[in-house]
Amino acid sequence: MQNNEIIKPAKYFSELEKSILLALVEKYKYVLECKKSDARTIALKQRTWQALAHEYNSQPSVSLRDFKQLKKCWENIKARTKKIMAHERREKVKRSVSPILSTHVLGKEKIASMLPEQLYFLQSPPEEEPEYHPDASAQVFFQERKRSLELSIILSGTWG
Repeated sequence: MQNNEIIKPAKYFSELEKSILLALVEKYKYVLECKKSDARTIALKQRTWQALAHEYNSQPSVSLRDFKQLKKCWENIKARTKKIMAHERREKVKRSVSPILSTHVLGKEKIASMLPEQLYFLQSPPEEEPEYHPDASAQVFFQERKRSLELSIILSGTWG
């Protein structure tokens, strides 16, 4: 595929296409999800997306997509996953998790594992998840946040 070739977009990504995209993003996640934004990193990310698109388009049973379409699909998957995980976190606090929402995004846990820094504050606190191991600065943050919330609850008189 040449760079100047215009690709007519397929209407929607199939579940197979999304799973192929997720596998390729997993392969290149250290470049694609890097938080740096200098010129060199931006250029590297663009080349990586182009390489990913080439690899994606070489797969059987996929509609041809350019790297911009694949990147947009990945951003949409990430956004939906974050939204659902935040909702589940709120529901967990209310103690009534919605099973319908849990299954809405394909491979939610796999996607979440590719975005640890972005989903860090959506994770459960230590009391609810024994394998949770935040670093020392995060523990201080949570302790200060907890004290602040307790104080605001006490001052507002909405305890219990």
